[in-house]
Amino acid sequence: MASNRIRVLLCSSSMDGGGSEKQLLYLLKGLDRTRFEPILYLLYESGVLLDEVPKDVKRFAFWTDNAFPRWNWPGRIHHLQVRHMAKVLQSEKIDAVYDRLFHMTLITGPATQRTQTPRISTIVSPPQYDLARSEKHWLSMKKRTLQKAYSTASALLTVGAGTADNASEYYSIPRDDFQVMLSPLDIERIDSECQRLWTGPILRPNRKQIISIGRLSDEKGHRYLIQGFAKYLEAAKSNVVPPADLHLVGDGVLRKELQSLAASLGVDDSVFFHGQIQSPFALLKQCDLLCLPSIYEGMPNVLLEAMACKVPILATNTTQGAGELLRTHSLGTLVPKANSEEIAKALQDRFANPAPWLEKLEPARTYVETHHSLRTWIENISQILENIARKD
Repeated sequence: MASNRIRVLLCSSSMDGGGSEKQLLYLLKGLDRTRFEPILYLLYESGVLLDEVPKDVKRFAFWTDNAFPRWNWPGRIHHLQVRHMAKVLQSEKIDAVYDRLFHMTLITGPATQRTQTPRISTIVSPPQYDLARSEKHWLSMKKRTLQKAYSTASALLTVGAGTADNASEYYSIPRDDFQVMLSPLDIERIDSECQRLWTGPILRPNRKQIISIGRLSDEKGHRYLIQGFAKYLEAAKSNVVPPADLHLVGDGVLRKELQSLAASLGVDDSVFFHGQIQSPFALLKQCDLLCLPSIYEGMPNVLLEAMACKVPILATNTTQGAGELLRTHSLGTLVPKANSEEIAKALQDRFANPAPWLEKLEPARTYVETHHSLRTWIENISQILENIARKD
């Protein structure tokens, strides 16, 4: 191995199975070991993707090295996290840092400023909604910290033009400071996993299968999907459309509430809560429709994954994310946000008038193959890492 390899600290809260964690794993696996030495920094040493981290990657985790303080006051844990990361940056002689999600940027920003370490930060969701909804306490202070962190990043990336526009306005950062880096897909792996047999609950025959994949939280809009699905099943009773089942893959704070909603609407026997599935492609490939009912979104990986799997797509017309992509490229169907009536109508159209939905599948597959190459994305990130490390 070359002795002058660039030491890169890749940062995440955990290695749960979200899109950002998957992309961090892509880098941990894909960075050229003759050019880079990747090191993983976590807050929690946990998550379904942790076992996939390559054995040659050194790990650090804040809550592995630290106990909860006996005396806690506002800001103390954040201060300890910044200090811990700064020590890792110094002791490991880190040449560059890569972070995704604002929770980590709140830590990497001050830590890298303290040690003068170059940093790539990626904004994956419009902060006007994401930060304000997620952070109920000390919002103004956190916004100022993030504004400074993003302003001082050596490279500032976003997953789409709409997210860049929103972040530029929200943080008062010049739009030209943002570089759009489209999310990657490991298409070879997706194709391989699509060939596997689904080993979960048996899919009921003579029923259409509808799936939604994502965290069960308010911004994902699952309540409107369940309400729209209940209206669809009412139409199915009259044989207007075929009966269907709805599969919700993912977990989150709203799980019990959504289960109660399904029960109150009398559809709990047709709504299946699968929880977190490390690789949902065997189930996704068996489904007739992917639904993304989000209120807001950055660029959902599952949208791109469904396009790769040639599964028809129904999504809400978000300003960024699925709405931004599908307004530009007619590769799926859009309905208004937070509107169960329109979701129900679209579900009926999918199965009563399938041809226009199925015609989009091949162009969608070609689109992701062309624009979301994993190899190209890794090389683009590699070049940025080399540039900022050498500049430093």
